[in-house]
Amino acid sequence: MFGGERQDVFWIVGMGLTERHAITMRPGAVYAGQVVPALCGTELKIPQPTPIGRDPRSKNITDKCPDCADRVTEADFAETTWDF
Repeated sequence: MFGGERQDVFWIVGMGLTERHAITMRPGAVYAGQVVPALCGTELKIPQPTPIGRDPRSKNITDKCPDCADRVTEADFAETTWDF
């Protein structure tokens, strides 16, 4: 965070999960299969990239973890929804 900029948070769906969780690590900076912590403490396994021409399986998942959502609101993060 620089000069008053807001911290980014990324809403992703980890492998095998059915709701989005918020992480501060840019998802494209980690490899598929890596486990990263969400703001709520849940460990998320980063999914494989979707082949070109297909829609990501997580595209239609809009439910967000309530604990992560509370933390995002409290900290006033800049939010991005990210699908693989």
